[in-house]
Amino acid sequence: MRKIKLGVLIYTYDRVDDARINMEIIRHVWQRLNNFATIKIVHAFNGKKNWYQKKYLEDDLVRVKNVNHFQGAAELIDAGMSVFSKKYTNLDYIVVLAADTWLVKPDYLENIVDKLVKNALYLATCPWGFAGRNVIHDVGMATDFFVMDWQWVKNSKMFPLKYEEFHKKYGDLFLYQSGGRVMLEKLAFAKFIKANGTQYNGMYSRDFALSKTLLLKERMPVHLNAEWLRKHYWPRMGLLTHHEAEPKRKILKKMNINVGKYLEKLVTSDNLDYFNPAIKKV
Repeated sequence: MRKIKLGVLIYTYDRVDDARINMEIIRHVWQRLNNFATIKIVHAFNGKKNWYQKKYLEDDLVRVKNVNHFQGAAELIDAGMSVFSKKYTNLDYIVVLAADTWLVKPDYLENIVDKLVKNALYLATCPWGFAGRNVIHDVGMATDFFVMDWQWVKNSKMFPLKYEEFHKKYGDLFLYQSGGRVMLEKLAFAKFIKANGTQYNGMYSRDFALSKTLLLKERMPVHLNAEWLRKHYWPRMGLLTHHEAEPKRKILKKMNINVGKYLEKLVTSDNLDYFNPAIKKV
């Protein structure tokens, strides 16, 4: 496989220590792979400035006004994609990660990219569901970790997601039909279906969009049950998504990963109360 020019979009509100360690993993673990010619990191952040005062290992830090949870995540993704479209047009693939979603086995990512290249696929993700309800067009796609063909994205008009605009138009309908909210995960995959329509005789075909999707079966299902209780660790993938620091620390110690000052502090500290100070501790 030819060497890949990779972009990584990390987004967060208050998980700033997670974000810093995520960058350390990318810079010190991912970049050991020879097949990544370059890695550009864009960090989209919508927390208070004093929580994250300056850049760390990212190439670009974009600050976004904070709104509610689902709209906020969508606007962070849109803001990050906008930076890539303006500054890094020659990249091959974009990896999108929530700040607390760490991928510590870059060879798994390398395998994903290899499959995308060989099969001319545009998106790698998994359904955001649980056993018994795990069809991607029903539950949406995982937006805490997905990979996209950047050259396709630039021409597809999939982004921006425009969550606020969609919510203003259809939010009441969602409440009327099911009492539910507009989910970022479902909106993102709907946008993917629509973006593929231009390549399918101008028709919006769910099946065609699925034919251009690599489903990450190793992560299926994301949730354990119908109460949406999530799994947080997939050893085969090397994917850690815990909200708490302690389980991540145990895994890092077991895998003997100790790179970067923030990750080293996590591994060696006796007290983890310092971690992500903006989050209210219960």
